[in-house]
Amino acid sequence: MSTFKFNFLDNTDNEETEDKREEINWFECEEIIPDKQINDLDNIVVHAKMFVCEDIEIGHVSSCDKLFSSGDYELNALELADKEHSDLIAGKYEGGLKVWECTSDILKYLLENTDINFKGAKVLDLGCGVGILGIYALQNDSIVTFQDYNKEIIECVTIPSVLLNIENEQREEVIKKCKFYSGDWASFDKKLPDTAVYDIILTSETIYNEKNYEKLTNIFLNRLSKDGSAYVAAKTCYFGVGGGMRQFETHIQKTSLINSEVAWKSTGGIQREILKIKRI
Repeated sequence: MSTFKFNFLDNTDNEETEDKREEINWFECEEIIPDKQINDLDNIVVHAKMFVCEDIEIGHVSSCDKLFSSGDYELNALELADKEHSDLIAGKYEGGLKVWECTSDILKYLLENTDINFKGAKVLDLGCGVGILGIYALQNDSIVTFQDYNKEIIECVTIPSVLLNIENEQREEVIKKCKFYSGDWASFDKKLPDTAVYDIILTSETIYNEKNYEKLTNIFLNRLSKDGSAYVAAKTCYFGVGGGMRQFETHIQKTSLINSEVAWKSTGGIQREILKIKRI
């Protein structure tokens, strides 16, 4: 598969692009049951990589080459992204094949803040991609919901990556602690039962598009438990698209039901931060 790049600069602020943004038909949410992946893992996983952060090692799927010609899975979004050599095609593909830089930031933060208790916690990995954050939570005895925009990502990348990190004889049992959803955040929020709330919500590099801020904020409003916390890891500014931490903070301040604080900032290079969000 070709090397991807984050094609943010395709989303310029000209009138034509704004019109195209308004016309996006976001994918509806689907719950995906992992039965097929449990039985077909060898055919799905062609190439795997090891994600390493401090003492954490998590294996994950790194390519879907074999699936492109197999005909067993629908890969429309992934094929389009590969053809366009892009990590972002708004409304079509939202970068789920790449492990973004801020994933390491949030994992280091979780390791350093041992008061964050994962044991028995209900955790949501929002915009999960390959599922690194959710896999970490699962390894620490959490009950985990994985969500990403593209169905193909969940089927061919997320679920196989989760299974790679479970011993063969335990897969069918451990995977019962997981749920998997694809689709737009607004549709996802509606799809979940009213009783679905989370003690910990983790999300990395998901605030680049200001048009999605209301959907994301609504998930925090509707799905954080009373004493739960959400952790948003992102670059301070996403050049070329208008999104970033200050814009997202401003949006959060419009509601009186949740508040936020900057829990961590990088000290060099491209500025990155972690925002902690709680109910009031």
